[in-house]
Amino acid sequence: ELYAGACVGGSTVVNDALCWPTPAEVTEQWVREHGLASFGDAAYAELVATVLAEIGAAPTDLAHTNKNARALERGAQRLGWAGQSMARNVRDCANLGLCNLGCPTGAKQSSLLTWVPRAERAGARVIASARVTRIEADSGKVRAVVAESLDPATGAPNGTLRVETPRVILAAGVLETPALLLASALGANAGIGLQFHSSVYVAARFADPVRAFYGPTRSYAITEFSEVNGRRGPGLMLENVAALPLSTASSLPGFGSALAGPMESLPFLARAVVVLRDRTRGRLELDGDRRTQITYPFERGDLDRARTGMIALARAHLASGAEQVFLPVNDLAPVTTESELDALESRALSTRDTSLIYAVHLFGGAVMGSDPTTSCCDEAGRVRGVKGLWVSDASAL
Repeated sequence: ELYAGACVGGSTVVNDALCWPTPAEVTEQWVREHGLASFGDAAYAELVATVLAEIGAAPTDLAHTNKNARALERGAQRLGWAGQSMARNVRDCANLGLCNLGCPTGAKQSSLLTWVPRAERAGARVIASARVTRIEADSGKVRAVVAESLDPATGAPNGTLRVETPRVILAAGVLETPALLLASALGANAGIGLQFHSSVYVAARFADPVRAFYGPTRSYAITEFSEVNGRRGPGLMLENVAALPLSTASSLPGFGSALAGPMESLPFLARAVVVLRDRTRGRLELDGDRRTQITYPFERGDLDRARTGMIALARAHLASGAEQVFLPVNDLAPVTTESELDALESRALSTRDTSLIYAVHLFGGAVMGSDPTTSCCDEAGRVRGVKGLWVSDASAL
């Protein structure tokens, strides 16, 4: 499953507020593999630092570290694994645990509270109840943006909107920006190079209440298995994550009474997520009815690394004192000892076996690069072959 925000402010309104500066290993790869020389300059790092400062990104302090995060940290420390507090773009967090539902106090410094008001003060006009359907261009130049106006109550189209303009910046997200380019017949190589941070959840039941539905939804990460920031692991992060009722139920294995048992223990559940840096590359296309079709042939190695992460999270929670660990494998009994993890270690796992594989970190589809035969945009985000058209979102990465 793939998730993306669909509101003014985009995914930043409903994300976990985590802020990671681009690791040097990643920018080096961009330079080496895609010819994006400017991303290797100190100027890029300075721009990232400026943005992080403006949105108030800072490591999560003890007052905003809940029992869920502490359980994961305790397990990592007992196993001797590297870990750290994660930076979040918040100010005066009230520890409500509602980051993924839209912060009700305005503590999270999402685009809705930062960049959108800043743009409006500079004269921008936000038209929220509209859906762009195509970009018009003529003789290699942008001419207009065409959209459907939508009924705010029902979302049904109720008219057409056309904005004539010589400059368009696309920031519709990975699920929409390349689709819009394809629908407009603009941008060579649009739709290629999709990459995700695929994720799976692990839950653990403790004897004492954890109440993982309160506090920051994420704040601590085990970095032992990452392949960036100087580490040489298999390329995954292990992060605590909130145990909200709906998201917890959707990711636990089993159905009926098998699911009811752990859900009845919700206040006692700690929860964490494996975040992969996928090797898989996919493609976005439009079918005959202009509906988006995504092909993402999950590589065997990515699934093996997901299993490595599941086992590591189980070990961390057992070391932390968990009585049971619920792994996201449909017919696997709850784990109570490390030796019981051997069954998962030796198993030929498939995507059908998992209760949920999802991604919220989506990249590609309108990728930047120096080679016009393999990229859609140059390193400034300009769409090749169309004057006045830029891509300015994760589609370019």
